Amino acid sequence: MMVKKIENKTSLVWKMAIASAVSWEVAKLVGSEHPYLAPLSVILCLQTTIDKSIRFSLHRIVGTAIGIILTAYLVSHLHMNGWILGLLMLGGTCIAKWLRLDETVLHQVALTILLVFTFERNSKDYAMDRIIDTMIGVIIAILVHMFFFPPDYTKKAAESFQKLAHQLSDILLELSKWVQSEWRQGKGDLVEYKMNNLLQELHTTKEMLQTASQSLKFNPISKKHKIILSRYQIQMQKMNAGYEYISNIVKTLKEWEKEGILSSSDKTELGNDLKMFSEFFDDFKGIQQGEINNWKQNEQNMLVESLRSKMLLYPPPSHKVYKVSFFLETIKLLENL
Repeated sequence: MMVKKIENKTSLVWKMAIASAVSWEVAKLVGSEHPYLAPLSVILCLQTTIDKSIRFSLHRIVGTAIGIILTAYLVSHLHMNGWILGLLMLGGTCIAKWLRLDETVLHQVALTILLVFTFERNSKDYAMDRIIDTMIGVIIAILVHMFFFPPDYTKKAAESFQKLAHQLSDILLELSKWVQSEWRQGKGDLVEYKMNNLLQELHTTKEMLQTASQSLKFNPISKKHKIILSRYQIQMQKMNAGYEYISNIVKTLKEWEKEGILSSSDKTELGNDLKMFSEFFDDFKGIQQGEINNWKQNEQNMLVESLRSKMLLYPPPSHKVYKVSFFLETIKLLENL
């Protein structure tokens, strides 16, 4: 993960340097007396994803336009002091608020009013340069972001997904061992602790998949990775079902353990069922960048069908409330796989 962060920072460093240099030169070519305004927009508009960059850029353009329209004419007719600046900011930001614009626009309005208020007296072209250079910086920042190593978090999402699958499989295996060989040894608290970590990883993976999906918006070379992420989203439904199953089963097993009644046949049967689920989710670790191995998928299907057939042979027992609960939760999970 640290290597990935370094790679992302390296990409940002190069993008910022190249886009800033190009935007400065383009601003000079169109006659700007304040070419530094174009790189300023580049630096501000290079966000983590192309989608965020575009939205921030639009907010910056709108905020800049409102600030210039309100300030450019008045500044030459008003005395320069803090109270006048405050009134202009109040008026500009109230207009943006009245138009129900984003909070980012409010900041851009205030920033533009401050800079135009300060520099327009000394340079009559500042307001015009600001709007033109802002457009130049925004366009160049987005183009560089799109075509020069565009943001793509698909690989990170895949790594997070596989880590989640590993944790889910391990907990199911832990439950199997608990039932078969560690009954009455107080394993419930340890499993619940691991479940808390699993829940955190589940949320992390969901957020990572969402971030990866957002990073592919407006990405010109993202078609294949969009397909990959859609596969992961489908598999996440099974992960959710797996977590819900474990959560309910652990409560049942803890209560069952207090009673202490678990026959050898029940230990074998329940332990084997949990082990099969562990093997099922363990195969998810074999998914590489969304490419699901057909052999692995067939093996998963065979595991599920085998367990489903076995469950049909044993109708829900009526004499043991805990086994009934275990049976019903297992059927529920099978319906979601």
